[in-house]
Amino acid sequence: MNFTGTIHAKLDVKGRVFLPSDFRRQLHEEGGGDLVLRRDVYQPCLVLMPLSVWRKEAEEVRNRLNAWNPRDAMVMRRFFGEVEEVSLDGTGRLLLPKRLQEICGISKEVRFIGVANHIEIWSPEVADRSIFDDSTYAEAVETLLGNHAANEE
Repeated sequence: MNFTGTIHAKLDVKGRVFLPSDFRRQLHEEGGGDLVLRRDVYQPCLVLMPLSVWRKEAEEVRNRLNAWNPRDAMVMRRFFGEVEEVSLDGTGRLLLPKRLQEICGISKEVRFIGVANHIEIWSPEVADRSIFDDSTYAEAVETLLGNHAANEE
């Protein structure tokens, strides 16, 4: 599964939004309509993923945390407490829970961004402030890939 691209969409008054058809098609091809929506750990956006991807992610988190360590228990509580199992309705709409919309500053419009095995859902205004500008992005890519290419020579 390889979600890519950026797509803008509008929420209806109930907080539902059509999942872009390219993303729906990929989910259908993978054989699943069971989805998980969670708050991103680092950025003010939502992360939508197939249940199969979530299960792997959840297992990794459980394996790394000690429920008897107070800090780990707090991380576990927040990580798992900000997750919702969701599904698409018959027309391909997804309901974004109000509490998650508020956390991420989502109101009338969203920006879907495909990121490998998941889809990020952003408020367009927040995304514009949070995502690298062109020069910062170019520097990060150069640092990451330029150093890698130099090491291979």
